[in-house]
Amino acid sequence: MTAAGEETPVQVEVVEVPESSRYEAREAGRLLGVLTYHRKPGMIVFDHTGVEPEARGRGIGAMLCAAALAGAAEDEVHVVPACSFVRRWVHEHPEYLPLIERA
Repeated sequence: MTAAGEETPVQVEVVEVPESSRYEAREAGRLLGVLTYHRKPGMIVFDHTGVEPEARGRGIGAMLCAAALAGAAEDEVHVVPACSFVRRWVHEHPEYLPLIERA
């Protein structure tokens, strides 16, 4: 509780779960959304982004994209945005365009 008697907001945590080939967004242990992927030599393909209905409108998908693309940059792999949400997000954040694999 804060001094005013309000609850302290819980932070959303985004982590990679390699054994499940996905990034997960969690809040207080509750799964809010996932971004799934599969790896190929030198690249990562982002397949699907999904956010639980009650968590939509909070920027959870954007958090997942930011974490996944930061991970790809760190791993120095090209990105294939098979997921339409990831494609739109990258279009709105052109600093990530150099990571996109051009076929």
